[in-house]
Amino acid sequence: MASLIESTLEEVRTAPRSGESWGKLGSVLMHYEFIEETRAAFEQAETLSPGEPRWQHLHGLALSAHDIALATDRFRRAASLAGERPDAPRLRLAQALAERGLNEEAETQFQALLRQAPNHPPAQLGLARLRHSQGRLTEATNLLAGCLRDPHTARAAHALLSAIEQALGNAPAAAAAARASATLPADTPWPDPWWNEALAYRVGRKAVIEDATTLMDQQRFADAAALLDRATREHPQNEEAWYLLGWASNQQQRPAEAERALRGHLRLSPQSPKGHAQLAVALLTQRRHAEAVEVLQAALKLKPTWRELHSNLGYACVQLGRDEEAIGHFRDALALDPNYLPTYTALAELLIRRGERAEARRLLGQALELDPTDARAGAMLRKMEGVEALKR
Repeated sequence: MASLIESTLEEVRTAPRSGESWGKLGSVLMHYEFIEETRAAFEQAETLSPGEPRWQHLHGLALSAHDIALATDRFRRAASLAGERPDAPRLRLAQALAERGLNEEAETQFQALLRQAPNHPPAQLGLARLRHSQGRLTEATNLLAGCLRDPHTARAAHALLSAIEQALGNAPAAAAAARASATLPADTPWPDPWWNEALAYRVGRKAVIEDATTLMDQQRFADAAALLDRATREHPQNEEAWYLLGWASNQQQRPAEAERALRGHLRLSPQSPKGHAQLAVALLTQRRHAEAVEVLQAALKLKPTWRELHSNLGYACVQLGRDEEAIGHFRDALALDPNYLPTYTALAELLIRRGERAEARRLLGQALELDPTDARAGAMLRKMEGVEALKR
């Protein structure tokens, strides 16, 4: 990072009247929290290259985390200078205006994007959010139709659809949309060529971790694992790199590699609840259930309110034939998160095995109230009713 910054400063010293050199300096510094220096560099670039929208746009991005009002002004200038292409400055402007509650101007910008491209998913999503805030729910739903399958908007669109269905009183549809949102990968950022150019100046350990996290959010676990494997070799004391490598390996069903990485993480951070939780997943995948129980119990001491730990303890105890303990863990998991459907069916199955059919029926009924389409809960309840009919 120091080498990159110094070489860019030298370019400015060599060409102090070059807007391009000052803009590059701002593009480098913006990644390393030199807030005032970044602003000064971009201001020089804007002064020396007043017709160049790129520096206005990147300056807005640099400001957006600290001063959204000033960032909006920069996006406004960038959009005016850029025109229709690229569309990133106008989209950023529309989103910043909406974030500030300037809905009328935000709508104008979203509509401008839709005139350029009638099927512009981020503009449709932004306009749908405005319609939702205005109580115009049917219009919002119609706008979302083009967003639900687009990789740039699908996750956020399903989350908004859940809120709309909830407002309309359609609880099952709201729950289904919320589940879809939770299972989808993170939305891919809308193409922004100027930001992509600036990203080339992100270097160092922090950049590697951020890039790997982005890849994992997009469910590109093999790509993330390759990046993190290199990071752990180059920076073996980076506990977060070891953790993320373990998580990525678990997602790829490579438990032995996950275990190795997670034990490396726990050597550096022995009080890490998430490290224990992921190590337990690796052990469970290898059917080392007794070892997993020990790891999960250690994790519970660190974070007793984590539903996932109780759920996985319940599963491990079932595999070890310790049904009484499993029931207790599933009850704890259900108390902590009454919306997690697999807990209902896992607990109901154990209760049926013990002959406690009335409570099992109640649990399955609750699961189907949360999601009438849940196949496992429905099948278990139909089987119970069939057995009871035969007995009668």
